[in-house]
Amino acid sequence: MLAVELRAFDDPTGLVPAELPDPEPGPGEVRVDLVAAALNRRDWWIRRGGKVSLPQVLGSDGAGIVSAVGGGVEGVATGDEVVIDPSLDWGEDEEAPGPAFRILGVPDQGTYAERIVVGAHQLRPRPPRLTWAESAALPLAGLTAWRATVTHVQAGPGRTILVPGAGGGVATFVIQIARELGARVLVTTSSEEKLERARALGAEGGALYTDSGWSERIGPVDAVVDSVGAAAWPGALACLKRGGRLVNFADTTGDRGEVDITRLYFEYQRIQGTTMGSPREFDALLAHVADASWRPVVDSVFPLADAAGAHERLDAPDRFGKVVLAVRPGAE
Repeated sequence: MLAVELRAFDDPTGLVPAELPDPEPGPGEVRVDLVAAALNRRDWWIRRGGKVSLPQVLGSDGAGIVSAVGGGVEGVATGDEVVIDPSLDWGEDEEAPGPAFRILGVPDQGTYAERIVVGAHQLRPRPPRLTWAESAALPLAGLTAWRATVTHVQAGPGRTILVPGAGGGVATFVIQIARELGARVLVTTSSEEKLERARALGAEGGALYTDSGWSERIGPVDAVVDSVGAAAWPGALACLKRGGRLVNFADTTGDRGEVDITRLYFEYQRIQGTTMGSPREFDALLAHVADASWRPVVDSVFPLADAAGAHERLDAPDRFGKVVLAVRPGAE
C-alpha cells in the first residue's frame, strides 16, 4: 500500500511516500481502506522533533470503507463506511483517560496511508450528510471541541464564549458547536478577513489580537475555549466574568501562561485543561452532527503523496479550517 513516512524531523520534506505491506486485522480488529485523512497540530509537533523513533506514519484522523474483519468482530462488516475514533483506550472514567490512553498515529500506524487496522470498537458509521473530506476532518478536532465546549463550558442559551485564534481547526468546530447550541460566540483572530469568516460560521463578532486592549472590548464572557496558549492568557483571563472558566487544549504560542493569581481567586475563576474525549463524548458529537446545520470547515485538500505540501499549508498564516489528504479519488 502507499503510505507517507516521516523519515526526518523539522522540515516537511521529511515526509516521504513509501510502499508498505498491507496490514491484516487480528482478533477484534478491522481493516479500513481510507478515502480521506486529515492533519492536526499533533502531526506538526511530531514532525518538528517529537521524541519518537523514525520512520513513522503520522495521522490521527481518517474516514474510509471496511475491507477486512478479524475474528470475533460483531456489528461491523466489509463495505461499511466509517470514521475512526482517534481516542484510543480512554477507559470508563469521564473525568480523564486511563493509563492505556493514546492518540491514533504514533506509536500506532497513523492515517497517512491507504489502509489501516484498528480495533473494531474504534469505528462509527460515517455521517451521511458529510463529504468524505468533511468526515475525515471531524474526529480529533471535533471531539476535542465537543469536550471543551459542551462537557466543560456547557455552551447554551445565555452563555457567552470567547474563542481565541479563530482560524484554527478546533476553533472552527468550537464556534459552530457553541452557536448551534444557542451560545453567543466572540473570537479573536489575526486579520479582518478571518474575522469575517468567523462571523460567517456564527460568531457575533470579536477583535484582532494584534490590537492593544482587545480584552476590554470583548469582555465580560462566561468562558474562554483556548488553543493559543501563552500569548492569549493575560487577555483571555481579563475577559472572564466572575466565576468564569478558561478551558485550554493547546499551547500554539508557548507552554508558559501568565496568570494573575489574586484575580483568579477573588473572581472565583477556573482554569481547565482538556484534550480529546471519551467514546461516549464521540458518540454524542456524532449524534449532534447528524442533525446539525453546520459542517466541518475544510481549508484545502492535497493528494496523499503530497503530505509534505499539506504540512506547508498547515503552517500558512491565512489557513482557515482543516487540511485534508485525499487518499482515494472522490475524497473531495
